[in-house]
Amino acid sequence: MENNTEAAGIAVGNIFQNLKSNWINIVIVLAVFLIIIIIVRLVSKRIKKLFNKKISDEKIEIKKRTFTFTSVVSNLIIVVSAVFAALIIASELGIEITPILAGAGVMGIVIGFGAQSFVKDLINGTFMLFEQWFQIDDVITVGDTSGTVERFNLRTTVIRDIEGTVHYIPNGEITKLSNRTQLWSRALVEVSVHYKENTDRVVEVLENIFDELMDDKGYRKVILEKPKVLGDGGISELGDSAVKFKIICKVKAGNQWTIGRQIRKRIKDKFDQEGIEIPYPCTNIYMRNEG
Repeated sequence: MENNTEAAGIAVGNIFQNLKSNWINIVIVLAVFLIIIIIVRLVSKRIKKLFNKKISDEKIEIKKRTFTFTSVVSNLIIVVSAVFAALIIASELGIEITPILAGAGVMGIVIGFGAQSFVKDLINGTFMLFEQWFQIDDVITVGDTSGTVERFNLRTTVIRDIEGTVHYIPNGEITKLSNRTQLWSRALVEVSVHYKENTDRVVEVLENIFDELMDDKGYRKVILEKPKVLGDGGISELGDSAVKFKIICKVKAGNQWTIGRQIRKRIKDKFDQEGIEIPYPCTNIYMRNEG
């Protein structure tokens, strides 16, 4: 026991001695590592800025794929650089890395502390990257969390929700993912009218609204197909207090919310102008006089 303690003391003493002798080399290694991080971040930002400037919104998928690839590669370079820096510093301190990594006991401890989860994250992240589940700036839903993808690497997906909260999700935990902005999207609007309204007239007014929307240059450029009432102008539901129609509109990815809000606004304004009633739930009370 005393021999082991003495050996440990000697080893620590050797490390401090090597630190005194090789501190300049260690500082250089750390400085190089920091420079690599700075260069990688600057290049990544430069690429993103360049593509935002040179590539039009018509080729948004090229932008997204470039940003995703840049994010993964930049993080991978930093991780690899960190590993090499750690190995070089350990060598300068006189620490033998190979026997430690080869020790079954140490490997067992590493696995026990989460290496399995780490490997699972990397494997799942690799599949997500090559199968292109999503790209940077896509709007996705993972479990109960929805938001815009800000960063992605093989281990973690980072999304920011509508309130600005950032969520870090290990890739190994992602078993089901919904992408709301892949290639194209669809605005879905439900409109209700009173039972007394003539349905053919309602559909005719809606068609006029769709024509006006398509004539608007500000919105026409993001609409892929003219809005239409689902079911060739048919009724989607006979509700308790209203007749319901569903409107669908195919748009460029990420524009479904803007177009949906614009359709609702135009329907409200047009229905008010045409005297078409949008009902609200009501209850009729009948009082019986027992006398």
